[in-house]
Amino acid sequence: MYRPKFRRKHFDVDMFPMFNLLLVVLLFLMLSGRPAIRYPILINLPIGHCFNTADPETYTTTILVGQQKLMLKFDAADIQEETLKQMGDRYDTGFTPAEITKFGETDVIGTPLAQIKKYISGYYNATGYYNQPGLRLDELAEWIKESRKATFEKHNRRSRIFIMADGETPYPEIKNIIDMLDQQKITKFSIIYSYLRQI
Repeated sequence: MYRPKFRRKHFDVDMFPMFNLLLVVLLFLMLSGRPAIRYPILINLPIGHCFNTADPETYTTTILVGQQKLMLKFDAADIQEETLKQMGDRYDTGFTPAEITKFGETDVIGTPLAQIKKYISGYYNATGYYNQPGLRLDELAEWIKESRKATFEKHNRRSRIFIMADGETPYPEIKNIIDMLDQQKITKFSIIYSYLRQI
């Protein structure tokens, strides 16, 4: 008995466009994503019940509070470099252009100005980064004052202040920071907390 032979039709699937699309998506994620910053102090954020976002057009200065230490973080390298110049002029400490540029690459400032040259030369040494002693409140106030001046001179706007404090920080420590900001006539600031999503 005759059996007809069915011809199998093979369809070639071109995967090249799929790989192109995958590479474009991967490239987009790499360029648009921000690397996670590892802070030198452990901060477990308190939990809040409402959600707010920062204005992306503003320049931010973040005060870090935890483990009985005060530290500072700027979001723009040019502001950080200009602030260091102004702090050097204020306290008669000279910095070379290489030191200023390298300081702009640092993440968190938690070293007093008297030891900042050693910190810059050793950056990024993990031991030095995680063992920063923290800033005194009066020195923190000077950094904030000079950074706000630098932001206004370079970008013609005021920087926004954020306070990122560990949930176990006693309230008097936070109150001291708020009083320090109030002395500089900074009455508008934000506190960063973890958002509790309601079910």
